[in-house]
Amino acid sequence: MEKLDIIPVEDTEPQIGLLLAMLEDGTREWVEELGEVSVETLTWSPFPNGHSIGAILLHIADVEAYWISEIGSGKLRTEEQLKILLSRETDQFKVEWPTPPSEPLSWYLKRIEEVREQTRQLVKTWHSPSEIILSRGNEYTKRWLLYHVLTHEAYHGGQMVLLSLMPRP
Repeated sequence: MEKLDIIPVEDTEPQIGLLLAMLEDGTREWVEELGEVSVETLTWSPFPNGHSIGAILLHIADVEAYWISEIGSGKLRTEEQLKILLSRETDQFKVEWPTPPSEPLSWYLKRIEEVREQTRQLVKTWHSPSEIILSRGNEYTKRWLLYHVLTHEAYHGGQMVLLSLMPRP
C-alpha cells in the first residue's frame, strides 16, 4: 500500500510550507500529464486570440510573480520579466491571449522555474501566514496569496492538458 502525503517545505513557516509543497506537487502533476508537446501544439489556439498552452504557461509564471513578489513581498517585476512573460499583452478577463514565442516546452518550463525559485526564496521570509497585505482595495493574507497562486495554476494546468488533447484542423 502506497502512503500519499504532503509534507511542508523545510525552512518555512508550517502553513506557508504546506501550501508551497502543494503548489510544487500540483506543478509536477500537470507537467507530467501534459507530457511532451510540440512547438506547434504550444502555440496553437482553438480560436483567434484564444488560449494556447504557451500563453497559459507564461501567464502562470506571470501571475505567480505578481502575487508573491509584487503583492506579497513588495518586489516589482522587472521590465525584462514583464516582456518575456507577455504580461502586458495578456488580458485573460477579456480573453485576449497573445501568440506565444515558438519555443520548446523546456523554454516555457524554465520561465516557470525561474519564478518558482524566486517564490521559494521569498516565502521563506514569510513568518506570519495571517499577515495582512493591503492592495487593490482589498486585504489579503499571505496564506491566501499562496493559496490563490496554487488554485490559479491548477485551473490552468487542466486547461493546458485539455488543449493538448484537442484535435487541430
